[in-house]
Amino acid sequence: MFILGIVLAVAGVLAMIPGTLILISLQNPELPLFGAATDTLGVSLIFFGAIAVVAGVLLFLSSRNEKTRAVIKNIIDKKEFTLVIVIAVVVYMFWAMNHNYLSLTSIRGIFNSGFVMGILAVGIGCLMISGMIDLSTGSTGMLAGILIAFLLNANVPWVPAVLIILVFGVVTGLANAFFVNFMNMVPFISSLAIGTIFSGVALIITKAANIPISNKSFMSLGLKNIGVFPLPFFIAIILIIIYGIIMANTGFGRRVYMTGGHANAARLAGINPKKITTILFVNNSVIACLAGALMTSRMNMGSPSSVHGSDLDAITAVVLGGVAFMGGSGNLFGVFLGVVLISCFQTGLTVIGFNPYYQVVAKGLLLVAALVLDFFREKARMKSMIAAH
Repeated sequence: MFILGIVLAVAGVLAMIPGTLILISLQNPELPLFGAATDTLGVSLIFFGAIAVVAGVLLFLSSRNEKTRAVIKNIIDKKEFTLVIVIAVVVYMFWAMNHNYLSLTSIRGIFNSGFVMGILAVGIGCLMISGMIDLSTGSTGMLAGILIAFLLNANVPWVPAVLIILVFGVVTGLANAFFVNFMNMVPFISSLAIGTIFSGVALIITKAANIPISNKSFMSLGLKNIGVFPLPFFIAIILIIIYGIIMANTGFGRRVYMTGGHANAARLAGINPKKITTILFVNNSVIACLAGALMTSRMNMGSPSSVHGSDLDAITAVVLGGVAFMGGSGNLFGVFLGVVLISCFQTGLTVIGFNPYYQVVAKGLLLVAALVLDFFREKARMKSMIAAH
């Protein structure tokens, strides 16, 4: 491993040197160091050279002593490490196919396409860690966006209007929790039924038309940018950080993990799984309503097609981020990386001109890949638990 590490590191440096020289020569035409070389070749040499250097350094360090090897193995084995590598490869591939992928417009597109999914992923991620799922999330957000459009057009100030739709989210969450916890319905079916009802209601009250809004102060929430970042994306990041801290460092977070890992064992330990999941169902629906309001603000209208469907993207991001579909494992940092990966993937498909119909197929394949990955992760987790006993 020591020799292999040295070889990889040296090879990486040797690749990065000509790559850097190519980029310098392209920036300075009077220095024709490499005649027909392109920036794609230069960046490719730097990119793969950097990977080789990092791999070489890790191999070199792991050969030094057992403790260092254990630390490096622990880092590499983390799902988040794999996601970072995959994100880097995806970004490089789409940039190589179309250099506009990393333009300011495309970067903003990545953040704009990711904020709704990111906000929804927070609520869905916490709920899935507890072993539950809610397929009404997208429809709840979509109907909330339509309701706030009606309220604003009725001259209700935007702050009370937001509070009203958040109350709607609380009621929706309580309804989902009631069907699951007290009527013992399968969450997949009961939440799907509620989502279907909300979709129908939205079409009825809007007559399948968009509802424009004119409240400029509310519209500014969705349209404001801070640098290259849209404000709603910052809200998604803040939510991910707050919930990440709650899930990782509080007693409530530990109870959520215990509920998802083994509800009966959690009950024997004095935890009330029904109370935990009720809180999370309400939390998920309230967050969905917030996402719906922000989407209405950004689109300047309530639409029966907004948010709806984003919940499946959020579920894909959550599973890709390492949250087990059956609950009990995962974290919000992994969920964030899953959101970034899907946003980069979707924007990349658009930038390279991929057929929109095939984009739907690609998203479906990504969800299938996430579920297959979750299956093998869960299988490995169960083996390690059995081996530990």
